[in-house]
This record gives sequence, structure tokens and C-alpha cells, in this order.
Amino acid sequence: MLQLERHQDILKLLGKQKSITVKELCNALYASPATIRRDLSTLEEAGLLRRSHGGAVLNEIFPDQIPVTLRANKNITEKKRIAAKASALVQPGDTIFVDASTTTFYMANYLRTVQDITVITNNPHLSIALAECHIRNYCTGGQMLNDSVACFGSWAERCVRSIRADKFFFSARGICDGVITDSSKNECDIKRAMMECSRHSYFCCGSEKQGKLYPYVIADASAPDEIIDES
Repeated sequence: MLQLERHQDILKLLGKQKSITVKELCNALYASPATIRRDLSTLEEAGLLRRSHGGAVLNEIFPDQIPVTLRANKNITEKKRIAAKASALVQPGDTIFVDASTTTFYMANYLRTVQDITVITNNPHLSIALAECHIRNYCTGGQMLNDSVACFGSWAERCVRSIRADKFFFSARGICDGVITDSSKNECDIKRAMMECSRHSYFCCGSEKQGKLYPYVIADASAPDEIIDES
């Protein structure tokens, strides 16, 4: 079993029972105690769990950022449906901002049929996917958030603020109490800059984001022109 698969399985098991022992994980994943302990250390460093005597406990405190490798394979069908609905709002000739979320990443394939568009993103993975679809795009550059593979900082914001876009498509960790929030201040800053420099904005909201509240506010829930969900 690959390391990423083990990490995902560990988090699934913790999600069901909140705490688990190394012995239980060894039996469930057919891995050695040494391998499981290394996995638990890695996940603890990412803020996803807390090591306990002989095992681990799910971290109920919001981590600053869940690694993109752990988020990318969750709710893929829902994300693709939302991405398809978002892409349908893009018109020929549009200039659009797209953030570095795992939901908006799936827009690349759906945008290939829209003529003469320009995409600006702070997501290097999306920039490559767009290029493979022969879509004109620019990546902001800037400092890299390693876990998110997202560009941020003054360099990225200068790029964003030098452009006026027709539309901005983004996602976030949660929407609750009338605000859209995220766990990463750095990503919130670049999302706000993109929103401020766009005529219209659209929040791509998966079902798991409903009712979740995180420390950093991106915008009021009423700020986007539309909240795009699976329904």
C-alpha cells in the first residue's frame, strides 16, 4: 500500500472512531508498527491528528492547511459536477481568476470548449492542466504554500491587482453564520484580492463545507454573485 493511501485510510478510521491504537492500525492496514508510527508522525505534523500513548486521536482543532494530496481525492464526483456548472458560466472572450482549490481544479477540462478565454490562477497544477487543454493562462508566481501547492504573498497579489477580470471562481473550507471562511490566512489574502479585482465572483461550495466555520474570513456569504453547489 502506498504511503498516501495509508494516510487516507488512517484518517478514515479516525473519522469513524475518533481514536485508535497503533496495534489496531497495524491489523487494519497490514503494516508494521514502525511504518504506522512514521505515518502518525507525518499526519501529526500536518495538524490532522494528535499522537497519544500507543496510538492517535483525531485533531478536532482546525489545522492551518490540510495537504492537497489528502484533499484531492475526496468527493471527486461532486467536485466535477460543481466544476462543470461553474465552467458553464464562462463566456467566450472572458478573462477569469481561478483559485487553487481542489474543486476549481476540475474546471480545466470543461473550459476547453470555451473560445478565446484567459485564465489567471495561483495554482501551478491548474496552470499545467489548462496548458494541456490549450487554454491561454497565466500563473501568478509568488511564494509557494508547500502543502497546498498554491502561490501567495506580495508577488502573487501584485500580479492579481494588475488585472481586471470578468469573473472569479473559488472555493474555501467552510460557509457558516453568514461568512465564507478558510483555515489559511495566506490563501484568504489572495482570494480576497482576486474577488476585489473581478466584476463577478462565484463560490464553489461542496456539501462538506456547509456549516463549517474557520478562523479567517474571505467574504460575507452574500458577496459572491452565486453559490454553486451540486444541486
